Amino acid sequence: MSWFRFIQRSARPRENTVSLGRRDDERYERWSRAVKRTRVSRNLLNIAWTAGPVTVLGLSGGYYIGYGRPPSIELVTYFVSFTVLSGLIGLIAKIVYDSIHGTAKEQAQADVMEAIDKLGDLILAVRDLAMEGLDPEVRRREAAVQLLQRVDLSPEGVAFACEELTGNPALGRWLAQIDTFRRAGLYSRIRDIHQERGEEFEHIVADLRQIAPVAAGILRERYLGRAPKLQLGVPRDEFFLERVMAAIEQDNPLLMTTTDVEAMLVLAFELVNGREIPMLMFSYTGKWRLAGALDQMEAARSRYRIAQAAASNRIRALASWLVEVDLLAYEEVPEGLSSHLLVERVVLALDELATLLDDLCRGLREDQPDPQSRGDLRRLAENLATALRLYRTAHEAFQEVGRVHAELLRTSEAWEALTSRDLDASEQLRVGPGRRGLRIVEKVVSLEEDARESVCQHLVRYLHGEHLEKRGRRFFTRRDGRRRPLTLDGARQLAVEVALALEPHIGLSRPEVQRGVGATQASYLGSLEPGMSAQEKRILGEAMALEVEQDMSRAAERLALALVKHYRVRLTDAARDFLIETYGARPQVLSMISQSHLDEMPRISLLSLRPPVVPSPRRDWYRSLVRARRVLPD
Repeated sequence: MSWFRFIQRSARPRENTVSLGRRDDERYERWSRAVKRTRVSRNLLNIAWTAGPVTVLGLSGGYYIGYGRPPSIELVTYFVSFTVLSGLIGLIAKIVYDSIHGTAKEQAQADVMEAIDKLGDLILAVRDLAMEGLDPEVRRREAAVQLLQRVDLSPEGVAFACEELTGNPALGRWLAQIDTFRRAGLYSRIRDIHQERGEEFEHIVADLRQIAPVAAGILRERYLGRAPKLQLGVPRDEFFLERVMAAIEQDNPLLMTTTDVEAMLVLAFELVNGREIPMLMFSYTGKWRLAGALDQMEAARSRYRIAQAAASNRIRALASWLVEVDLLAYEEVPEGLSSHLLVERVVLALDELATLLDDLCRGLREDQPDPQSRGDLRRLAENLATALRLYRTAHEAFQEVGRVHAELLRTSEAWEALTSRDLDASEQLRVGPGRRGLRIVEKVVSLEEDARESVCQHLVRYLHGEHLEKRGRRFFTRRDGRRRPLTLDGARQLAVEVALALEPHIGLSRPEVQRGVGATQASYLGSLEPGMSAQEKRILGEAMALEVEQDMSRAAERLALALVKHYRVRLTDAARDFLIETYGARPQVLSMISQSHLDEMPRISLLSLRPPVVPSPRRDWYRSLVRARRVLPD
């Protein structure tokens, strides 16, 4: 009877039991995609063709030529079987490899597309964010300049932008006529307009030059019948990377402008889409210790900048999270606050959170249990656990900053000791023929496929961690329930994170890379529009990266400036002629550089500023968390 009841219970359907097979389904899908990518049918046909006619004919012909008789059936069978088995083993190995690593590759490619999509939208968002902080008059003028720099601007658009810039409808009509004649190649008619309206135009531009010289220059180019070209690209601020690195090193985001943020995003967008940026470096062979000491100091300073950026971003991320969960008032941690004050206020907020947890635990033990109090205790305990994880990460990052800062101090002391004494003739830097001396090295700043995927994965993880998403067509907001718009501080942190993502692969902190990037033109991205798909943005980015001409003239001029300023090199006539003939450097610029030889090297500053100290997580915080978890039911 008992066995019968057991069988009945076993046969009875279990209505409250749910069985899920997602893990097996995912494994099946992974194998299925691997088989499709491998194209088994085509590979089997290839194996059959190789093992059949190819092997038989090749073996028979070779054997007959070598031995004068056809091969035996056993030998043919051996070679055919060997070919079939080798092909099948290779096919199975390829399927297994694709099933294991193919998914990761697909995810990496998806991250690349997502990063391109988000970077394109962020460029437009930051550009608009910079406009919002301007006065209405300045905003109208800057928007008009943006329009006049577009390659595909119609004559009507030229007239509208000119009217927005100058408030003169008549001048807008003249420039529209000039642009129409330019498109038709009728430059003689443009000269007629210059003769008729030249004096009036000069008067208008003179007034505009006093308040907006850059806008006046762009307007003059349109007046002369010169439109922007894709091949020339867009002028890039020569020192934007130096300002970004200075903002990182000095822990002062306000040193970085919104224009620098946009330039940083444009650089990442270019590199991800295959842009190759040429740069000029130099190598030196000789008995000279100054160059080696300076290289060591620059390398130590670069490591300090990167460690400082990582640590500052960690503590600012913790402060931002505390603000989001209403554990810290935004007024306590405004934009531009130094890391020293930021650490103090974060520690104070965690002290208050631990005290609040202790009070709630004490109240639940003494009074009648309250469901709302238990809910508050559980929520605050989870917040404290998350805050402790973030704080430990920031603590470890700032410990690394202290170690790297001490290394920088030691390196700078060695540099000062070396440069404080005179160098003999054999130790000085020379330019000229022979085995010893300076040699210019041409290199390219670019991202290989693996580096591109690594950079995009870094950026995608950061964007997901910050909960940034697109709302409408204008800007990104945080998904914290309040739809807080992207702020200037958030945009600066994003630029720092982009620099951190690119640094391991191209070395943005290296002075030669900064010179090379700053001396090139940026890709034209005026055709970038809201609402474009990720594929459209990728096609646009790749096309613009190929269109920009590789002009090395400015790179040669900046290299000459670095040699004269930092390495005490005197540019000879032969060296100037070489830079002019090979790279197209401007003679007048090289003459000015050669006359500005400095007697003394600038001393390293800001080394006395110690990095902020982030103390170890306090035991009281952990004790409060343990007490709260003991009070809460499992």
